[in-house]
Amino acid sequence: MEDSVFYIGNFSQSGREDLEDLEFNEQVHAVGVGAFYGCPNLSRVALNKNLNYIAPLAFAACPSLKEVAADSNIIALAPSAFAAENRSQDQEAAAFGASGNSSQDQEAREQKSLQDQKARDFAKSFLLKNPSYKCEGAIVHNAKWRSLLFAETKDLRSLSFPRGTKSIGWFAFDGCASLEEIDIPPTVEWIGERAFSNCSGLKKVTLTKSVRQIEQAAFMNCRSLEEFKIPKGLEEIAPMTFSGCEKLRAVEIPLSVRSIGEAAFEFCSSLEKVTVSKWCQIEDGAFEKGVEIHRI
Repeated sequence: MEDSVFYIGNFSQSGREDLEDLEFNEQVHAVGVGAFYGCPNLSRVALNKNLNYIAPLAFAACPSLKEVAADSNIIALAPSAFAAENRSQDQEAAAFGASGNSSQDQEAREQKSLQDQKARDFAKSFLLKNPSYKCEGAIVHNAKWRSLLFAETKDLRSLSFPRGTKSIGWFAFDGCASLEEIDIPPTVEWIGERAFSNCSGLKKVTLTKSVRQIEQAAFMNCRSLEEFKIPKGLEEIAPMTFSGCEKLRAVEIPLSVRSIGEAAFEFCSSLEKVTVSKWCQIEDGAFEKGVEIHRI
């Protein structure tokens, strides 16, 4: 996406050597994927009061970056936004997905894990300088807006949501493989992109009808998930929401759902039958071939 008055586009400013001290104007609301990736001389960033969203790798691989000043209105900040490693998105995905037992695979996983934790620690360190941000139960959140930003560590085994949580940010619990059950409180209205992706041990998720939007790939590659009840009132199942949930055998889709996006249930090899509204628009490739779709 290209730059606009409100948005700094994906990789649009990456690699710039002239950037040293960066301050956003008050109109910018979001910083895209890798927007300032690999800016070698960038040492300070001041985030304006209207900035709400910071995407993955936004300021990654900026070796001189030591100071970030955050205002109080960030409601989604991907943990990898400030990753130190100088690697492409494809390389990062390869490191995460390495499944072999070779020393090279193990080294890639360990390096990825170390860099990921450093990025979380850095983001946490500058956020907590602003009293609007808190860290409770290993969860970094914006208390002012009741927005959950990210887990302090991927080694979480259970979740205790801050009181009154309204939103769960992008990539908030991505890769938290030890999580087995999640009981999302009835105050939550929005679940961000890839919020629970790659939670390979996740078996059970409880939602309520308070949830009005679940962004794409929110539960992608939750390989142990067997059942899912989509809350009543939800109107869209976004692309890739459950892609790769290979054990998912039962999903309850309410009649309120009016669209199911591309690859929403891709690689859900255990899913055989679903029931949807006769008014529901289903994009090509939303389900695996052979899934029986019953309309009522």
